[in-house]
Order: sequence, then structure tokens, then C-alpha cells
Amino acid sequence: MPKHNGLRFRHDLRRCAYLIMMKMNLPVRLPGVLILLCVGSHSSAELQPPEYIQFSPLATMGAVYFPDPEVHPNPHVAVVNMHRTENRLAHISMREMASRGFVILGMNPRCQNNEAMCAPWENNALDVKQGIEYVRRIPGIKKVILMGGSGGGPTMSFYQAVAENGVAFCQQPQKLTKCPDELANLPRADGIVFRDAHLGNAVNALRSLNPVVRNDRDIMDRNAVPTIDTALDPFDPKNGYNPDGASIYSEEFKEKYFRAQSARMNRLIDIALERMQKIDAGTYRYPDDDAFIIPRSDNARLMRLDPSIDHATIKPRKLIRDDGEIEDCCIVESVRPVSASPEENASFWGGTRMLTLRSFLSTRAIRSTHAMTGIDWCSSNNSTVCNVQHISVPVLITAMGGHYFLRNSEIFYELAASDDKDFVVVEGAVHGITPCTKCVPGGYDGRYDNSVKNFFDYVADWINERY
Repeated sequence: MPKHNGLRFRHDLRRCAYLIMMKMNLPVRLPGVLILLCVGSHSSAELQPPEYIQFSPLATMGAVYFPDPEVHPNPHVAVVNMHRTENRLAHISMREMASRGFVILGMNPRCQNNEAMCAPWENNALDVKQGIEYVRRIPGIKKVILMGGSGGGPTMSFYQAVAENGVAFCQQPQKLTKCPDELANLPRADGIVFRDAHLGNAVNALRSLNPVVRNDRDIMDRNAVPTIDTALDPFDPKNGYNPDGASIYSEEFKEKYFRAQSARMNRLIDIALERMQKIDAGTYRYPDDDAFIIPRSDNARLMRLDPSIDHATIKPRKLIRDDGEIEDCCIVESVRPVSASPEENASFWGGTRMLTLRSFLSTRAIRSTHAMTGIDWCSSNNSTVCNVQHISVPVLITAMGGHYFLRNSEIFYELAASDDKDFVVVEGAVHGITPCTKCVPGGYDGRYDNSVKNFFDYVADWINERY
């Protein structure tokens, strides 16, 4: 009998049985006779189906992928991959990382696919904790790396900041929401890989708000029609909007717009806090929470319309060219085309946030005076920028060259407290790592075909050099 036990032995048996079923064209099930056939001989080839795990609460679940034991017989590093709300059980990272010799656990958090259920969002850290504890029990695992892509950036940075600094970090007076005491004594991870992570969902919400709406309180209290200030409309050609290409806004308009975004966010925060005070006092219509619906609160980000705004790094940074060569000499510019439309912003499905008081304050609220330069980063726990300033483990920060988070990623690279930190941009990759086929005028010609390979090769090398 092979010298495996516990979790790893069960994984080996299931993988072996699956191989036999495939070769014999049997139905996909695990009959006892196949398990017995696998006990005496270890058989594996290529990547096997993942092992699915149920965590607590029931919405929290995971899938663990193992590398091919014939190629990588003794994996000692495990990766935990989780987003704020999205499904990570079959994410592209899972097979790519497993094929490079890592055990990887993809997790769906307790508020998967429903941001309104993130109340409070801080409790997602309890899901990350379960994932770390699970992979540490797998025989041979010595190091655990967190992987946070997009909204996984604030998720994983928040987790590690609390693990290193305790709950005092997330219960500071300026926080719009405080984390629960249950987050005490979180086990630390050994490093973090940020994959095109953003500054935080709260900052994203701030920069996506359309400040033309002036009467949010009336909208929420009396279901009033939004009052629009056309002087702030980013989709008005008089203000610089170009429906057929890149928009060009004046410096005066941009400054007015960014300050108006902050003013609207602050008004929304005040409304939510007032209602929460009434709930706490027992004088509100509900004893626990309420709907918090915000029209024209998405798809109005100026950087998606005007490429002069945060379109590039401000210093020369490393760029992985499509041929795998790493260039480290120049300012890196995004190749992403402009996007966003007035129809999308004004629509219910494209421009409206459907949250609750608690989930808004926990995930989408942050104090500021200027949406680009005057942000109180630590007024929200959902803030990658605040969190990385309190993390000591090695961090790899990556940005996708076919998206608009280049400057965002550079900001938290600049502010990260880790002594060991790295930042690289992947040429021509979209937010999801694959090639940006819309980034080539006149039609895609294959120039970014290696984006996936280049990204995961770099991540694997970074991990192997350190662990």
C-alpha cells in the first residue's frame, strides 16, 4: 500500500479511480472495486479532476487541484485562490498552477455571486482561514501562498493584514465598519500573489459613480426620479465625450468630476450611517438591515473613456513581452481600448448597485475629498492600498497590459510594506489573463497569444525562488 494517509491518500484514490474509469469508458462514479484496484498501485497521468470540499457556512466551498505526481511527486507549496464574490472552483489559475507543481485550492466565499450578502464583507476572512487550515493539513505542504485577483486583492490583503496585526487593525475608529472579534488569531500565509488586483471595491465604487445624480436621499426615501446635473455628465459631448473613440476632458472638468464623485459618495455614506444609527436605536422600520439601491453608480469611470487618466505607469516598470523576454526600461502603457456607454450607465442592470446598508458600508463605501488623489484609504477595510501597508510577507504584484489597472497596481506596489516585493505587467493580457483580441486596431493578429503562459510561468518562478 502506498505510504499516504488522511487527505492525500483519499485524493490519490479518487484520482486513480477516475483514470481507470476514463480508460475503460465507465460511467463517472467511484465504485468500491475501482478504489480497491487503486490501493495497491499508484496511477496518475496529467491533471486529475479536483476534489470538492464543503466548508462552513454552506455557501463556502472549494475545489483542490493536485499536480501530476509523476512530474511533480512532492509538492510542498499550496496556493489558496479566492475572490470577494466570484466562483473560483474552475478558474484558469487552478489548472495552470497545478500543472506547474503546486497544490491549489479554489474557494467560493460565503457571499458568492451576491454582493448584497457580504454583510459584513470582513467575514470572508473566516473562509480564507478555513482554506489555509485545510491545505496545511495536506501531507507535505510546508508553505501557503494566497492568490488574489481583481476583488481577491482586497480580500487577501485584508486577511493577511489582520493575521499579522490582529483585530485592532480592522477595528480602528476611522473604519466605516469594524471587523468582528471572531477574526482574532488568524493563521498567517507565507506570501501573496496579486493578479491584476484593484485598489479596493470601495475605491472602484467611488471612481465608478456618476456624480450627475444630486438627490439620492429623495430617491431612497420617496422613489423619486434622479435629478441630473448636466454640467457633470461624462457622456455629454459638450463636456468632452466622444461616442466614437477616446474622449478628451479638460483639466477643469476632470477636477470638478472627481470632487463631485467624492461628494456623492460621502452623501451616500451619511444616508447609510443615519439609517444604521436608527437600527441600532431600535427606531428604524427594520431591526437588522435594509435595501440600499444606487442608480447610476457604475460604468462612469473616466479612465475608461479618456486614456490620459491613469493609462500607464508613472515610472519604468517590468513588462513581460509576448516572446517571454522581460523588458525593464520604460513606462508601461495599457493597450486597452476605451469603453463605457451612457446607455449602460443609465440602465438598471448596467449602472445600478443593489446592496444593503451593511453590505454598502462594508464593501463599497470609502471617505474622500477627491476620487483620484484625496482618498482616506484606511476608512474602509476593503482597501488593498491600506492593507498592503501593514503586510510583511513577500508580495508579487502583477498587472494585465490589456486592462486599466496598471497605475492602480503600481500604487500599492509603491506603498507595500513588504521588504520583498515585485511588480510586473503582462503584455496584452486582459483582466482574466487571456490575450486581448480587441486591443489591436484592424483585427487581432496573434501578438499576445502567450499571455497566459507568460503570466503563470512568472508566478511559478517567483514562488519557487522563495519557497
